[in-house]
Amino acid sequence: MVVALQDSGEVLLERRPDSGVWGGLWCLPEFSTASAAGAFIRDTLQAGAGPLRTLTPLEHGFTHFDLSITPLLVHCKPTAAQVGEGTMLWYNIHLPARVGLPAPITTLLGGLAQASLFDAGAAEGG
Repeated sequence: MVVALQDSGEVLLERRPDSGVWGGLWCLPEFSTASAAGAFIRDTLQAGAGPLRTLTPLEHGFTHFDLSITPLLVHCKPTAAQVGEGTMLWYNIHLPARVGLPAPITTLLGGLAQASLFDAGAAEGG
């Protein structure tokens, strides 16, 4: 998952399809490979993106499978991505709006709000 973070404390979220896992909820952009995430960063965030950092992975259990989330943090300029109508939004982690978020995303964003990820040397993952 890509954590596109602006200095203002906003992260880019996208609305999931109505059917399937976390149907209709807002989530971080999700990709099956790091190279697909990198392509999204290049194509969507363009020149507004800084270096990519891997944050601490999260595990989330479902009834029939476990999900392993590897958050990839990239700092963005405010003009990094134009959000599509109804499909993406910039979400302020310091003043969270009431939108439907999956539990592991709520946990991740809460951790970001408490962490000092706005410094250039922060967020080295492990």
